Formats: sequence, structure tokens, C-alpha cells
Amino acid sequence: MRTSPILVAGEPADVILKVLMGMRDNLVPDADGMVSIQTKIPQDHAAVLLRAIMRIEAELLLADAKKVGSAAAEPRTPQQRRADAFVALALRVADALGGSNS
Repeated sequence: MRTSPILVAGEPADVILKVLMGMRDNLVPDADGMVSIQTKIPQDHAAVLLRAIMRIEAELLLADAKKVGSAAAEPRTPQQRRADAFVALALRVADALGGSNS
């Protein structure tokens, strides 16, 4: 019996994990304390990653839209939202795959 792949943000979690694990050896610390990632990703895997990030980014945009006009509104920039989506994706993949993949 064939099992269905575990999906995160509509994409195969195992593919996303493979991409993320490939990134961990390509972290470049910046002078300001930030970290950049410089890596090459096969086109088919990059498409999976980007679609998943975009779906989560859309969720965050909707959440931000609900706050517009309220005292709690502190809009994120598109770059902040995209970074938040990337982190959320990594956390969701870890949760979906049991969190024991390191």
C-alpha cells in the first residue's frame, strides 16, 4: 500500500526538509549580526520551497489585514513577512516530520 506524502503548506515535507538541510551548511554571518544563506537549489526543489513560502506568506498577509485599523496594527514589510513565512515553514516541517530531523 502506497502512503501519501506528508504535506506542509501544500508541498511535500520531505522535499522541503531536504532543501532546508542543504542550506544549513551555507549560512554566511553578516557584520551586523544577521545571517545570509547562499546556496544553489535544483529548480524543481526551489519551486516547491517558493510555493510553500508564498502560501504561508499569504496566510500572514491575511492575518495582518485583519489587524488594519486596530490599535494592535503594526504592519510588517513584505520582506519581514517573507522572512516570517520562511521561519514558519521550517517550524511546520519540523512539527510534521516529528521534530527529530537534525
